[in-house]
Amino acid sequence: MSLVGLVAAVAAITVGSRAVSVAVLPPPRGSLANIVDRLPAPLFAVLAAATLLGSDQGSSPAPVWLAAAAALLTVRRRSLLLTVAAGLAGAVVGRALA
Repeated sequence: MSLVGLVAAVAAITVGSRAVSVAVLPPPRGSLANIVDRLPAPLFAVLAAATLLGSDQGSSPAPVWLAAAAALLTVRRRSLLLTVAAGLAGAVVGRALA
């Protein structure tokens, strides 16, 4: 599978699961709503970075930590594309430094 196909498949699964959860589950309330509202994009960015770059059992955790930090910096923009791009960039930098 090509890289573009892999990214498209991951994006389709993410958007599809998000749409199903919005349609089926009741919306969270209170402080849980704040956590849930900020969690999916950075989490997706780190998972996408780990998937696209591959995982090496013996490597350092620096790429994952940098991907998460970079993704968290963009959460207030509320743009999944920007968050994923920042997460991937953080992972690439982390891999280069490791």
